Amino acid sequence: MRRDEMTAGADASARGSAGFPAPLWLRRLDQDLAVRSQFAVSGNIRDLFPVEGGATPLFLPAPDAIWARLAARGFAGLVVHDPLTGLQLHPGSRRDLAGALGAAGVELGGPGRDIARLARDLPRIARLAEPVAVLFDYASRLFPHREAGDTAREDFFIALDKLAHDQPAPRDSRPDGTPPPRNPLIWLLDSAHDLPDWFVLGNEAVSRLTADLPDVEERHLMATALAPRFRDHAALPAAALAKALEQYALDTDGMTLRAVAAICDLARAEGIGLSQISDAVRAYRVGTPRNPWKSSVVRARIAEGAEILGRRVKGQPNALRKTLDILTRSVMGLSGSQSSSRHSRPRGVLFFAGPTGVGKTELAKAVTELLFGDETAYHRFDMSEFSSENSESRLIGAPPGYVGHEAGGELVNAARSRPFSVFLFDEVEKAHPRILDKFLQIVDEGRLTDQRGETVTFSESLIIFTSNMGIVGNDRTTNMAMNVLPSDSYEEMEQKIVTAIREHFRVDLKRPELINRIGQNIVIFEFIRASTALLIFESIMKRVLIATREEHGVTIDFTAEALAAIEELCTYDLFDGGRGIGNRVETVFVNPLAHALFARPGVRHLKITGLDRSGAEIRLVCA
Repeated sequence: MRRDEMTAGADASARGSAGFPAPLWLRRLDQDLAVRSQFAVSGNIRDLFPVEGGATPLFLPAPDAIWARLAARGFAGLVVHDPLTGLQLHPGSRRDLAGALGAAGVELGGPGRDIARLARDLPRIARLAEPVAVLFDYASRLFPHREAGDTAREDFFIALDKLAHDQPAPRDSRPDGTPPPRNPLIWLLDSAHDLPDWFVLGNEAVSRLTADLPDVEERHLMATALAPRFRDHAALPAAALAKALEQYALDTDGMTLRAVAAICDLARAEGIGLSQISDAVRAYRVGTPRNPWKSSVVRARIAEGAEILGRRVKGQPNALRKTLDILTRSVMGLSGSQSSSRHSRPRGVLFFAGPTGVGKTELAKAVTELLFGDETAYHRFDMSEFSSENSESRLIGAPPGYVGHEAGGELVNAARSRPFSVFLFDEVEKAHPRILDKFLQIVDEGRLTDQRGETVTFSESLIIFTSNMGIVGNDRTTNMAMNVLPSDSYEEMEQKIVTAIREHFRVDLKRPELINRIGQNIVIFEFIRASTALLIFESIMKRVLIATREEHGVTIDFTAEALAAIEELCTYDLFDGGRGIGNRVETVFVNPLAHALFARPGVRHLKITGLDRSGAEIRLVCA
């Protein structure tokens, strides 16, 4: 055979008659039929696969796709085995093959788990003169329990190993290379490790193949085949149709072809056109066609965002401004618009950094209330609780065989139950590096796979990290080891903290890729100033007075001197920020107030004229 003929034959094998590339694992199987007798196929085996079918490809399950390749090779038939029905002939097999199998002593039908019968029948099929393949479907379920001393399973694979190396009688060779010299055995496996290692590793008779998730070209093929089912298909101009199909293929990155087809069904059910395919993909990912991010109510609240957030977070105009910029971008669907994977990434990512007690967590709650009208619609994870390596199981679930495996992980369960929400990861620098790797997957791909193999999406979520990194430096000889000072301008503070954060991720954690994905979304909070401390104090006192009135029906008044004395004791030290002010309000005012109310049952009004600090405790002086 001339070299050009060989090249043409190889190209025809790799590309179907419709001119599309067959999946790599099918091409490898086709290629190795001439030299291997057994094939272990694992990975995405329950998907659909394109095979040539004339002008347009057919999308078939793995057994049918395999038979299409075998039939093109001149095979007479395919014997399919599964643990429920035993040996059965594939419908496309030659009609007289059942008689040939019977003559060889091979009985079709169950029971499917009779491995002694299989060990007897498989050599008989392998030695048939007709080219016949055997396909073990659900092969991982043939031996569901691996127990020590399971000699029957061991003997079965020893027999198959001998069979793999038997030299068959030669067949007449044809110019196109069909049929192959031996009748192969093909395993469809959940995992490549479901066959014994000694049987597979280093065994030249066994070809190990992986069915990967479909690439963009295969997804585009499926999208093209599905396009006529969409209600607006005929009305789309050629350029718009081509753009929509391209978007369909890009948006379904990481999905199976079955999922691509399911998105089409969902779009038809919900009346979504091909021109709005991104909406259909989003609806499939999150499980609902409703999109709160496009709600007119949310957009109206974003327009009032400065006022809404400012009511809860005091003295942080720069942090509020940058947060609103990112939220506006998120609501408009432009987060990551410079990236090809913007539809799978989270709606927005914010990294709040600054001194303790300045409002980082409070702003996260305020953002949740702004977007969803309820500050409890967020999932908070204190990363100080995830500092050990094995704490990863709390987020994504325990590995198979461990207690709690079926319950899943806290993070994946939260994302599954409420995909439209805020995820707050407090003090992220305290998390174990393995946890940070999970964050990289969430921020970059917008999804996370748990220990059960289920994938949840974060494409409709807002991710917020908080951190105190960059406040304290390594030099303890100056400024009490402070990297930033209250006297620094906001620009100086921002530059110092951002530099320290990037250095920490790049050098200390060796995770530069995570901070690179966060990009410019680092929001810096500044120290609480005296004017801000007064606003925080007034806000906290107002909440206390409202709670007292609602709980006990008591109204409280202050003299100017008394209120000034309480304020001075609560705001003299601003190092611990708003949290420190709140703690001192509890000590200076709330505790004495509780004693005063306890000593005056039935009182409806208190006028506080001063503080009594003569004893060990602070007491309120009431008129």
